[in-house]
Amino acid sequence: MESCASCGHALGVGRFCTNCGHPVGTPATDDDWRTGTAERPAVEPYDAPPTPVAPPPAPRETTRSAHRQHRDRRPLLPWVAGFAALALVAALGGWLLAGGDDADEQAVDPTTSGPASRTPTPTPSDTPSPTPTRTTATPAPGRPEDVARLATATVPATAPPNEDVSGNLVRYEARNMLDGVPETCWRMPGDGSGTEITFELDSPTRLTEVGLVNGYAKTARDGGGRPLDWYHGNRRVLQVEWVLDDGTAIPQTLDDTRELQVVEIDPVTTSTVRLRLVSVSAPGTGPAARNYTPISDVSLVGSPGSPG
Repeated sequence: MESCASCGHALGVGRFCTNCGHPVGTPATDDDWRTGTAERPAVEPYDAPPTPVAPPPAPRETTRSAHRQHRDRRPLLPWVAGFAALALVAALGGWLLAGGDDADEQAVDPTTSGPASRTPTPTPSDTPSPTPTRTTATPAPGRPEDVARLATATVPATAPPNEDVSGNLVRYEARNMLDGVPETCWRMPGDGSGTEITFELDSPTRLTEVGLVNGYAKTARDGGGRPLDWYHGNRRVLQVEWVLDDGTAIPQTLDDTRELQVVEIDPVTTSTVRLRLVSVSAPGTGPAARNYTPISDVSLVGSPGSPG
């Protein structure tokens, strides 16, 4: 029995080997990939690329490392010596400072021996601070001031309240002469000639000046826009006499003005001031005419508590 030239298997009927498929009667070759499986050389193994090797450290790094190692190996003796020198200098400085303070204190004390020519440097505690001066709004004793604001007034009569052009209630009480507001007033009905007003002071006062606003120093407009001159519509006080506790009488003639009119007097200590209305004008004319005698303001200037 014939055998296959390629694999040696017994050939059967057919043109090809039933084992490897090689044509019957054809010699086998190494280039036939179908029949050369048993003899095909092994595939060469895959060569992986070589693992890169890190380059050696650069000379600069090597030098730095060597320098660091050398520095770590340096002896500690210079450092110890340096610290000792610093400690010595600090101790010497502290001793010198302490000695200087003692010298200054000795120079200040005249009973202690030492250089007297040295003068200590003043400190904030050595230099006395000026004592602050206290100020107050209250006048100093004996200083002249308007004492009418603290006085009380007694009047012969008072007109009843009324309404202004806006419908507001207006009162004409005696204290309106003492509020320092010319637009308010005390007034009495009719002619006040010959009447007297008494002012009781808060304390005995050395008076140097007296005065008053001799009418109703207020203006307004009516519903039609016409001006209402209450100063010339009411009566005006033309002459008065101021009488003090010791009997001193100061006459005063008043002008036609809404301003405060004053008269200076020789200083007199008094507790009361009487104001006599010597002469009063007739009522004015026009829409503002009223038959009242008013005084808007009174001024009494002096030194409270001053001896007589």
